[in-house]
Amino acid sequence: MTDNEGGSDGDFHGRQFQLLGAAMYRSFRCLWMLEELQIPYKYIPAQPQGQSIKSVNPLGKVPALIETHPSSSRPFCMYESAAINTYLGDMAYTLAPPTGRERLVPPPGTHLRGLYEQTVSCIITELDAQALWIHRKHHDMGQYFGHIPEAVQTAKDHFIRVNKVLAAQLHTNGGQYLVGQSFTAADILYVHCLGWSIAIGWHDGWQDDAKLQDYVRRCRQREAYQKVAAIRDREKAAFQEKAKM
Repeated sequence: MTDNEGGSDGDFHGRQFQLLGAAMYRSFRCLWMLEELQIPYKYIPAQPQGQSIKSVNPLGKVPALIETHPSSSRPFCMYESAAINTYLGDMAYTLAPPTGRERLVPPPGTHLRGLYEQTVSCIITELDAQALWIHRKHHDMGQYFGHIPEAVQTAKDHFIRVNKVLAAQLHTNGGQYLVGQSFTAADILYVHCLGWSIAIGWHDGWQDDAKLQDYVRRCRQREAYQKVAAIRDREKAAFQEKAKM
């Protein structure tokens, strides 16, 4: 529902949203969440460490969410993809309870919410920050942070260990979703990280897990994922074309 993609450019109970970022990176997670929730938003492409993103997130990282409301003189700004998605899930359900659709963030104070928070924290701190990001930092961006093959190998070993725990959680839950019996924002984070692992060749540790493979395929078949994947692919093609010049 991005206005630059031809979707609705209305508001959401008086609130208007902008998502700054790049679909090639973690911004994909928030774009996917916004599409799942069917919240009208404006997508503003922004690269990490650019001036536009630094005006919202002093750390210079993408994504960032900007929310405006007629009753407030100042916009509400957020960064960190997992925090943005949890906020959007709670906010959307409070303002417009879904009819016949999944609740993407379980209700506060429930066991499911506790499991959701635990799962999200594990994905962000263990799978992402201590594994996948180390690869990007000391392999893909080694010219800035230093090429450290030993750190990258240790990170891969950590990814494999943590992913076995998350895969076991999926299996114990019936192989459909990570939390409860329906799709949640935790699945958005996990599928994005698994896709990241495929891109860097780290899927050798889980490619023989039929249930996990089926889970990824099923989540990627969702309409919201497909819309954002198309945005990402166009951005990637434009980036590669620019690199040739």
